[in-house]
Amino acid sequence: MSNDVIAAWDRIESRMRLHPPAYPVPPGASDELIAEVEAEFGFLLPADLRTLWRRCGGPVGPLTPEGEVLLGVRQTLDTYHLLKHPGAWETKWIPFTADEPDDPFSGTFIDAVTGLIGSWNRQDFSQLYDVDSTLTGYLTEVADELR
Repeated sequence: MSNDVIAAWDRIESRMRLHPPAYPVPPGASDELIAEVEAEFGFLLPADLRTLWRRCGGPVGPLTPEGEVLLGVRQTLDTYHLLKHPGAWETKWIPFTADEPDDPFSGTFIDAVTGLIGSWNRQDFSQLYDVDSTLTGYLTEVADELR
């Protein structure tokens, strides 16, 4: 699956080079930073998210017509801690997009156990999408929308 993430991200980056986004595309995160994040989370990240972050450490966007921004690695940690409410947020849900990287209200997350994605917002309404919703699928849709 990680090769599919790379292919989808390459398409997104190619399109962004033609039409620069509000944020320039930053370099990928180092393996050391990813390991630090995993240590802080206390669990391994999904392989697809690690692959994406090695290509782009974020933030970048907006990626979607709704204005979602790919969060930076550190912003992901901040957003995770903001959302982590007992009973309302699953421990292994990792937010990777937000409407606003520095003061997020809503976005998309990936479940570290299943690799499925879903939507979140700060009103404690978060849900997984259907069983076929993955990071690869999300990035592919973004690449298609950027055409």
